[in-house]
Amino acid sequence: MAVHYCGLCRRTSFAGRRHLYSAAHRRRLREALARLQEEVAAARAAAAGDGGAAVRRYDPAEHERRVWCLCCGRGVRRDGRRGGMALPHAGLLRHLAGPEHRRETARFWRENRAEAALRERFLVAPARRGPAPAPRRQRETVRAALQVGEPYPALAAPRQGLGTRVHAAGRGGGRWRCWGAAA
Repeated sequence: MAVHYCGLCRRTSFAGRRHLYSAAHRRRLREALARLQEEVAAARAAAAGDGGAAVRRYDPAEHERRVWCLCCGRGVRRDGRRGGMALPHAGLLRHLAGPEHRRETARFWRENRAEAALRERFLVAPARRGPAPAPRRQRETVRAALQVGEPYPALAAPRQGLGTRVHAAGRGGGRWRCWGAAA
């Protein structure tokens, strides 16, 4: 079997990936995820307005704290800073919403066999800047509908084309007919 190193347990296993199913690995995984989940919950509460997410004066002793992101394997600055002001938990939320964290979380979950249901607790949806752009076809349809004096193209005439059902002689005994084909 292959040699497998578990970074979470800091242990080399000569039995391959069998270590991932052991009770010790599961226990360490639960403990590590619980620590990260506490930080994520605090950041979400601060963003929701419960934790006093007001902008504060920057203090290096308070705002230079880092949180270890277990999924990415690196330290992340907890608070956001701009000039002499700091926003609590903004740095962590920015990291959790980033594409790199989403990719690394998927990798971590796959490699450590963590419960799939817990994964969404460690991800934050990226914030949208304004309304989502409408698809091109929808924009064109709305523009056509709003033009004064011109009928809406989809309602102007009933659609008839290949494969539409046409009733013969106006009675209910219709048959399928392709336009342009000899009947």
